[in-house]
Amino acid sequence: MFYKVLIPVDLAYPQELPLLIEAARELTSDNPHVDFIFLYIDDSKDNNVVVLYPDQQFNSLRQRDNEDKLLALLRNLMPATLHYSSRVRRGVVHQKILEEAGSRYADIIVMMAQKPGQGRYSIGSNAERVVRHAKCSVMVVREG
Repeated sequence: MFYKVLIPVDLAYPQELPLLIEAARELTSDNPHVDFIFLYIDDSKDNNVVVLYPDQQFNSLRQRDNEDKLLALLRNLMPATLHYSSRVRRGVVHQKILEEAGSRYADIIVMMAQKPGQGRYSIGSNAERVVRHAKCSVMVVREG
């Protein structure tokens, strides 16, 4: 049985979140003792995206905005009977997923295979790296 489920989320693709939640809920049979941990990683700085205002205040506002977006999505999608938490981090996506899984003692990671429209027969580089290096089980969800 899985009691700590880490679910990486990409806020650029909110249509994926219901698929991830459905898969995680099926795995846990809606057990009220399960802790669903939702994680968004802001990788804009690490992908060499130019940030126009690289000061601390801008980064803090960006962090809060991402936290608010994630919480709003979760409030609409997660039943009140289930326990969940959310976290926003900055960095390289696969590295932060693996770090969070380790620090939260995740039993399983439930994540999307790839970004929409990138082909049906491969998994994305982040999913592939997480599958290869995770110390817990990983479920990769495909869209469609």
